[in-house]
Amino acid sequence: MSSVEIAPLKPPKDWFTQPEADQPTPLTFTADGQVYGHLALYETCHSGFQGGAFSECVQAPRSPSNYQMFHLGQLETTDGNVAVGKLTYGTGHAPLAAGLQAASAHYDNTGSVGAFVRAVDGRHGIWLSGAVRSDLTPEGLRDMRANPPSGDWRSLNNQLELVAALSVVVPGFPVARPQLALAASGAIGTLVLPGVQDAEIVEPRSREFLRRRRSLSAAIPK
Repeated sequence: MSSVEIAPLKPPKDWFTQPEADQPTPLTFTADGQVYGHLALYETCHSGFQGGAFSECVQAPRSPSNYQMFHLGQLETTDGNVAVGKLTYGTGHAPLAAGLQAASAHYDNTGSVGAFVRAVDGRHGIWLSGAVRSDLTPEGLRDMRANPPSGDWRSLNNQLELVAALSVVVPGFPVARPQLALAASGAIGTLVLPGVQDAEIVEPRSREFLRRRRSLSAAIPK
């Protein structure tokens, strides 16, 4: 299957320094190949640790090294080179027992690179900005748009460092995309429900799910 160019081979350098939006923003892909949005929000609890007897709120950590262990690659732009990380798709998370290097190798060996991005600690959360891979297939772009990004953090010197970002079906730190955005032709969503995935992703109808949903909705400041 042949690929088509949907982004420049040498993207503008300022794509990688796109300022963080004023509100929580799902990962966004523009028509010319730019990528930006939040990987995780600071005030959101990881959904995998919610509920059950051992429920706790695990939040996304800030980087103690300005994401040095994520920005391991280099990409040529229209104004010089820039250190970048990769957003992959078509793979799952590395095993929990894997160390930093083993986890990084997992994504290099099993995933397909869909975009090159920079990560920074913003006001709302971890902000990604960059460019889609120039030879990404239409099917690859479709899959990345349909599957939100998820981060993989590993221990380095007793601190957690982001080592990878990948597209998954259900992210641990979901950035909700309001239904209003679907009719707004690319409008950025402004509503975030902590720990709740979009209705298209999770469809439980149990009494316990409805009870939690009502509780979360009531906790959101009006």
